[in-house]
Amino acid sequence: MLTQFKRMLEKKPAPASNVFLHPNAPGTPMTNPARNSSLSITPIDYEHSDELPDFEEKLYELIDMSPSVRFKLCPVKVNGTGLKFSIICQRSEANSDLAREVERMLVLKGFSAANPLYIATNQSVMAELARDAVNKVSKAKKTAKSGMMTRDQETALSHMFESIAAFAIANTASDIHFELNDFQPNSRVLYRIEGQLTSPRKFYLPTADLMDTVAYLFNVRGKSPSENTYNSNKPQQCQIPFELDKKKFLFRWASNQTAKGSKVVLRMLAQDEATSIRSLEELGYLPGQIDIISRVIRRLGGGVVLAGVVGSGKSTTMQTIMCMLPETFSKYTVEDPVEYLMPGVDQFSVSRNLSDQTSDPFIAVKRQLKRMDPDAVLIGEIRDRESGGLFRDIAESGHRAFSTVHAPSALDMVTMRLVSDEIGIPRDIIATPGFLNLLMYQALVPKLCPCCKLPASDVHPKEYLQLIESLFQLDISKIYAKNAAGCDNCKREGLPELNGIKGRMVVAEMVELDAVMLHMIREGKNLELKTYVKQLQTARFDEPDTTGKTVIEVAMYHVAQGTFDPKSVEEKFGDFLQYQRERGA
Repeated sequence: MLTQFKRMLEKKPAPASNVFLHPNAPGTPMTNPARNSSLSITPIDYEHSDELPDFEEKLYELIDMSPSVRFKLCPVKVNGTGLKFSIICQRSEANSDLAREVERMLVLKGFSAANPLYIATNQSVMAELARDAVNKVSKAKKTAKSGMMTRDQETALSHMFESIAAFAIANTASDIHFELNDFQPNSRVLYRIEGQLTSPRKFYLPTADLMDTVAYLFNVRGKSPSENTYNSNKPQQCQIPFELDKKKFLFRWASNQTAKGSKVVLRMLAQDEATSIRSLEELGYLPGQIDIISRVIRRLGGGVVLAGVVGSGKSTTMQTIMCMLPETFSKYTVEDPVEYLMPGVDQFSVSRNLSDQTSDPFIAVKRQLKRMDPDAVLIGEIRDRESGGLFRDIAESGHRAFSTVHAPSALDMVTMRLVSDEIGIPRDIIATPGFLNLLMYQALVPKLCPCCKLPASDVHPKEYLQLIESLFQLDISKIYAKNAAGCDNCKREGLPELNGIKGRMVVAEMVELDAVMLHMIREGKNLELKTYVKQLQTARFDEPDTTGKTVIEVAMYHVAQGTFDPKSVEEKFGDFLQYQRERGA
């Protein structure tokens, strides 16, 4: 207990003497000489901070309580009673080991316990108390009513988050980044918009306010399977439901400590079934690719795996594919957690605890799914042996299996990820005919604004365009570039870096495995496999047939159509000189 409490009080080293433990009973809290057995807890839970009994000041600083502990316990000096204290807490924390240690610390400072010792309240009030201390709104003595938030003031942090979230929704951001810098008075809120991390000036905000906001989000509005208290010093995750203009969203929280403070990233997920699903054509898939997907998903059994980097739209595409399956199918998803709601699909959320690496949450799902009469199952992501084992179990049992994986290309998902020690699907299993029906890789590339795009010859050097012409045999007179000045159709308030861009679209490469490819996979002939697939290409780069083409080559078709700036393609897939070296030209 001493070690645990020292960590939680983290600001100052513990006294040299072991004052927290009874010398005759190591590891056991001493009896508090100031404690009276008749001390009690309030009979009711106070629901709002302005209802709390009056107190003169909070005693966080007196005993150097860390921010994380302050969300659980708030020791206060009771009004007009000399050096007497009570502890405000949730009823479940009353008389806990941690609460007893707080008592011990205060007794050592000359305080004695008041009656009632414990003042019961809820997590929302505890968060208010803790935020007030973290922000150091006032170090002077104060009463609950003069220093604490009232019901009206209580909504301030909610309004701040609503403003931040509304900007994200209005600009179709995929992620919100809170960069909390403990060494600066102001910190940034950034947005991932059209694939770019942008930093609007209006969201350079006081660090203390942003600390309050993220703590409020996690403690009050967050839903976590394992924790209910924000701690900036360790990785945490939760989900935050949000509604704006009758549209529902879910923010998926991921946070961790940084050298300068902490970082919180919220992935924004639309939760409206009716409006969030787009067709493959709307996403950007080409007609030939749509034909292949439509044909493959009708096969009985086997898997389809979609690769891509973080934020490449994999979940959106898989949502579309699942909804392409017949309504008469029994369809399931297993996700960590569920991201997008899908009509006609039963979705299971498998929650993993970041601190628990021993349990396998997929075991129960494995045992149960095949008893639930599935036709198709989507495993949200193959990231380890547990999720890989579940995908294998579904695909080998004659059911349609779908999943995603983080990998740099369609073929590399096999050679670098699926057969790796981390996931561990044997090569001979992958090389079994019918186990994997289709390998896909996709990325999202910014589209040029059709109203203000400029001829590439007006923007890019002649030598650069000649290189493109040489490598891809494109008519450079039909190539366009981004207009940095933008226009009324594409300009966004506070986001000049996005001028000239109007949305993003999918660029994808696809590989249907044949007998030759399966043999090469079994034999581990990775280079030969890529060479063989490349030889299947027959179409020009300005033609829509994607057979044998890599994703950068598919992207160049859209460059030829005037949809992409070639610089955007290089930013996404690597520069053209690198491509030239890799193809040996």
